[in-house]
Amino acid sequence: MEQSYTEATAKRKTSAGVIILKILLVTIVVLLVFASLFQRLLLLVAVAGGAALIWYWPRFKVTWEYIYCDGQLDFDMIQGGERRKNILRIEIENADAIAPFESERLAGYRHLEQRDYSSRNGGAGLYGIATRLPDKGEEKVLLLFEPSEKMVDMMRAKCPNIVEKVQK
Repeated sequence: MEQSYTEATAKRKTSAGVIILKILLVTIVVLLVFASLFQRLLLLVAVAGGAALIWYWPRFKVTWEYIYCDGQLDFDMIQGGERRKNILRIEIENADAIAPFESERLAGYRHLEQRDYSSRNGGAGLYGIATRLPDKGEEKVLLLFEPSEKMVDMMRAKCPNIVEKVQK
């Protein structure tokens, strides 16, 4: 029996909010170091803040990995290039629609809660999945992701009535 397996990745674009947060955190640590010249107790706080900043810094770099295997689609988050966390697993047979985000097929689902597992890059091939999540009960959500063409073809072969492919 042949297994259908493919994976794709999308590196999340750094947003302005993340850049501002980075600048703010570095500024706070630098100010604590300068303040420790006058108050020795602040030196411990500055060292602890610097260590926390070094420990937390790689978490700002996020890559999404999508793994499709025999009708299951996994969404994994990779932080700093080394920490992997499985965020979500869905069965595509349970989805209402899988289509390009601009497609008319998703027009009736755009009002739903959206979970963004994409790179947030405007030129990327953004797809949406309208489905119910196991932890949400009967409430539907719209998942945003960037599959490869091979992944879309495999999903379409499994569920042709659910998956819509971009027409070129």
